[in-house]
Amino acid sequence: MLKYPEHMYRGALNGKVSLITGAASGIGRATSLLFAREGASVAVVDINEAKGQEVAQTIIDEGGNAIFIRCDVTKATSCQSAVQKTVEELNGLHILFNNAGIIRRTAVVETTEEEWDQVMATNVKSVFLVSKYAIPVMAEAG
Repeated sequence: MLKYPEHMYRGALNGKVSLITGAASGIGRATSLLFAREGASVAVVDINEAKGQEVAQTIIDEGGNAIFIRCDVTKATSCQSAVQKTVEELNGLHILFNNAGIIRRTAVVETTEEEWDQVMATNVKSVFLVSKYAIPVMAEAG
């Protein structure tokens, strides 16, 4: 992992709690690490338990505060549970980053309807679902 000099971090997110979907890899992983370095507590939310646990542990090892929450962002009950667990274990929710997404590398004519539905559920419906449960909590926190 790339380390930056301590003076580069301002603590811009001190005291904030963030929930990041798709946090086990790529942009979600990088954002989780950055938010933690800026002082936020991070709910690392992903369907991939092994990689998600690794991200949360990396944050903890670097002195940050993080939890991993396994979540299927295409299911309302899973999204609601992820928000609840974030609030209960990290004492609030101030920042939501809807980052979960998938891509199919097949031609449209070779893509099944089921595959298309999965892409839309992960990339679009998930934003609605997580936001539906997170926004009231965030609004209450100010």
